[in-house]
Amino acid sequence: MRELKIERIREMTEDDIIVKIRDLKEELFHLRFRNTMRQLQNPLLLREKRRDVARLETILNEHLKGIRALIAGPGTAPAPGAKAAPARTAAPSAKTTAKAKAAAKKKSGAKSAPARSKPAAKSRAKSATKKKGKKA
Repeated sequence: MRELKIERIREMTEDDIIVKIRDLKEELFHLRFRNTMRQLQNPLLLREKRRDVARLETILNEHLKGIRALIAGPGTAPAPGAKAAPARTAAPSAKTTAKAKAAAKKKSGAKSAPARSKPAAKSRAKSATKKKGKKA
């Protein structure tokens, strides 16, 4: 039977959940290593631990977004009626920064792709003629 039931997780504090996630990820790492070396008796432990991590992260995200508060302690729950402020400021994703760079290049008029060097183009032309010669 599962150790981490949803009701028990909701009774934990935010810090306890973060520590538990870190411990489970470390344990999952060791289980994967032992599984690779064929020393793991029960490979279903991998699935169970992975799902426990997902369950903990889901409940933590619900709490941080203000969807459903944790039961533990008055300091952990967001104020009723107030929107929950994001706990962390997320760094822009790689896609976002790439799009911003591309937009900046368009505005400045710079070329998007560098020009090909001549030696590479010549070698491609030679290999193409060799292929044509073999077919004929």
